[in-house]
Amino acid sequence: MQPAAQTISLLLADARLPSGGHAQSSGVEPALLGGLPVDQIGLFLAARARTTTMVDAATAVVARHAALDCRPMTRIERAWSARTPSGAIRDASRDLGRGLLRLAAAVWPEATSSFGETGASPPRPLVLGAIAAHTGLDAETLVRLTIYDDMACAVAALLKLEPGDPAGGVRRVLEACASMEPHVSRLAAITEHAHIPAAGAPQAEAWSQDHAVTTRRLFRA
Repeated sequence: MQPAAQTISLLLADARLPSGGHAQSSGVEPALLGGLPVDQIGLFLAARARTTTMVDAATAVVARHAALDCRPMTRIERAWSARTPSGAIRDASRDLGRGLLRLAAAVWPEATSSFGETGASPPRPLVLGAIAAHTGLDAETLVRLTIYDDMACAVAALLKLEPGDPAGGVRRVLEACASMEPHVSRLAAITEHAHIPAAGAPQAEAWSQDHAVTTRRLFRA
C-alpha cells in the first residue's frame, strides 16, 4: 500500500533523509565567507527564497506535470539550467538530485523512469517533481516542500557555522517560508517550462562560485 501523500511530504522534508542534504548549506557558508554579517542571515534567506528557491520550486512543479503526462524532462532541465547561471549552484543541485534519485530507486523505482534522457545526475527539483507525481503530492504541497527544505538546510548549516540558539533558527525558517506563501498558488499553477520564473541572485551566485574553489569550507555549497 502506498503511504499517504502527507507522510511522503513529511519524509521528504526530514533532514535525516539520506540524500546528501547534510553536506549542503543552501548558500549560507558561501555568503558568510563572502562577508555577509550573521545578523543579516534572515534577509539572505528571504532573498534566496525569492530567487534560487523560487526557480527550483517552479521547476519541480513543471517536472511533476511532465511526469504525470509521461513527457520528457529534457526541456525542463534546460530551462532550469538557464535560470541557474552559477555552475557551482547547478553542481550542488545535481549532487542532491543524484542522492535523491538513488533513494527513489530503492523506494519508488517507478519515479526514476523519467530520467533516461537526462543522464545520471538530474537536478534536485526534477527528481522531487517526479517523486511528487508518483506519490500523489499536489503542486502546492510540492512548492511548500521545496521552499521549506532549502530554508531548513540553510539554518541547519548556520547552527554549525555560527552556533546559536536553535529556536532562533526555527524562527528564521518560519519567517522565510511565510514570506513565500503569497507566491505558492501562482507557482503551483505553472505547467510549462517557459513559464518558470527567471529570478537571479548575482551576489549569492558570485559567492557560490568563489566558495567552490576554496579548500577551507565545511559544506559542499
